[in-house]
Amino acid sequence: MTPHNFDPKTHIFLWDLHEVILERNMRSWARICLTFDRKWELIKHLNKKSIIIFLTCILDRLKIIKKQMVSEELVQAAQTTGNDALVQLIIEVCSAYTPIQDTVQLIQELSALGYTHHLGSNIGKTVFDNCVTKFPAIFTIFKGHSIPFDPLKAKMIKKPHPDFFTTHIRKYNLNPAHVIFIDDKLINVQAAQSVGIHGIHFQNTAQLRDQLIKYNILNDE
Repeated sequence: MTPHNFDPKTHIFLWDLHEVILERNMRSWARICLTFDRKWELIKHLNKKSIIIFLTCILDRLKIIKKQMVSEELVQAAQTTGNDALVQLIIEVCSAYTPIQDTVQLIQELSALGYTHHLGSNIGKTVFDNCVTKFPAIFTIFKGHSIPFDPLKAKMIKKPHPDFFTTHIRKYNLNPAHVIFIDDKLINVQAAQSVGIHGIHFQNTAQLRDQLIKYNILNDE
């Protein structure tokens, strides 16, 4: 796709959420865990599966491994053992993100140019619903979204599986060549590109802005 082909009348942006629009706050994570007042209740109802998923989620968030776990997997594991305390902690920790204001401003600039925005994230549904309430000004920007749970198939469909993107394309009747996907994980960008979507590997907002200027989507001011 050549730069001059991008047009807000035909093209949309599909955004990853974590570390692109919202960034982790490790201090908040530590504070939430240390001050959580249902620790013993949580420990009492822990099982092996919950422990493995919990540790995998933490290591994934710390970028020590590249499993791309979904918080909903841990929520469901906790619910099967009646571990409501763990569910509460998951929601509090996984919602402890803060907006990346430069990215939010960039999205608003693109909106002013007429571009539509969708969200394509590996966020779990429970945490997604909580974030919608927590950050209404951000989530109202998105006119469509896909998260890793397909209620019709009752199974997780996560990035970087290509089906994550083809499902979104079918859901919103999109031309993949008219979708611009932005994600901080290169493997996800490559998966999107494999189904015909234009992908941009996000490193920081300044780098993304420069890329959009090169594509003549934004003006160099």
